[in-house]
Amino acid sequence: MVDLRLTRAAGNLAQRAYTLQPVRSRAVRAAIWAGVWVCSGVVGAAAMYAYLQHADALASHCTSAPVTADGAQTELERSRLALEQESTARAAVQKTADVATAEVSRLNAQLMFLRGQGQKRR
Repeated sequence: MVDLRLTRAAGNLAQRAYTLQPVRSRAVRAAIWAGVWVCSGVVGAAAMYAYLQHADALASHCTSAPVTADGAQTELERSRLALEQESTARAAVQKTADVATAEVSRLNAQLMFLRGQGQKRR
């Protein structure tokens, strides 16, 4: 047999209007969001602090040591000496190249002369 009490209860449940209700109250949800915002702010502040410490460390590595007047004069003399040595080396290489070019021209002229002499005999 059919139990009429169950069908009556089922009919009553089927005809009710149901609405979704939050599991947590508004105060708890607001507290959770506030906690998330506070945690995000703390994490952001910590990241910014670490970045600034790292940037300061890099800046201290990048700065050059102060140069004294004696140090600048010594560096200038060293640069002048290096420039003079380079100029001398370039002049020596240019002189060698000029001598080699003159030798090539002389040998080329001799070769042309000898080729001309060989063609006259034939």
